Amino acid sequence: MPKNIFFDLDHTIWDFEANATETLKELYDLYQVQLISPKTKEEFVSIYTRVNDGIWKLYRQHKITKAELRSQRFIDTFREMDVYEQDIPKNIWDKYLEICPTKTILIPNARETLDYLAGKYSLHLITNGFAETQRRKLKYSDLGKYFDSLTISEEVGKQKPHPLVFETALSNAKSSLKTSQYVGDNLEADVKGAINSGWKSFWYTQDSSLFQHEDCTPLNDLSQLKEYF
Repeated sequence: MPKNIFFDLDHTIWDFEANATETLKELYDLYQVQLISPKTKEEFVSIYTRVNDGIWKLYRQHKITKAELRSQRFIDTFREMDVYEQDIPKNIWDKYLEICPTKTILIPNARETLDYLAGKYSLHLITNGFAETQRRKLKYSDLGKYFDSLTISEEVGKQKPHPLVFETALSNAKSSLKTSQYVGDNLEADVKGAINSGWKSFWYTQDSSLFQHEDCTPLNDLSQLKEYF
């Protein structure tokens, strides 16, 4: 049995979609986007979500910088919304980063599961997010108290699925592969990244048919972890 359980943060514990959606709707109203684009609030959220996913893939492939990611996802979104670049609300990307990390919506049963596990195991985080943003999420969501170590890819210098991220996490936790398991949602960055680094892992997903591996156990609800630990 493991002594250490490592978690991804976004989409696994912290509900990125729900918190981002709430933030984007606030920004739509704050900047009166309806005056510069024919797209609805819901269309704004949908377009941004798709664009952001693509921009993050480019960032993980080291094709764009952190600064470019933060602004380009909004520039590309507004371009699809038929807004000229000069009409894009100034620094809306900074406002997004100011608001979003303060949101506190968690994945269903996340806190209940952490409460259960924290008394039995040492818990740790491995995240690809930006350092200052991720620490703010932990603070405002009152999640920091659960975790004994935090490994952030930006500070490592590599992004998951790079093995160095997982090696650094073990070092930060003063742990070993024999006593550690990992829980994450992203097939490439989390699941395959962990397996290729020698870890046994749990894949939090709503479609477990996509990937089968003896070192990966699918979960469609975090509370299922209680069955294994």
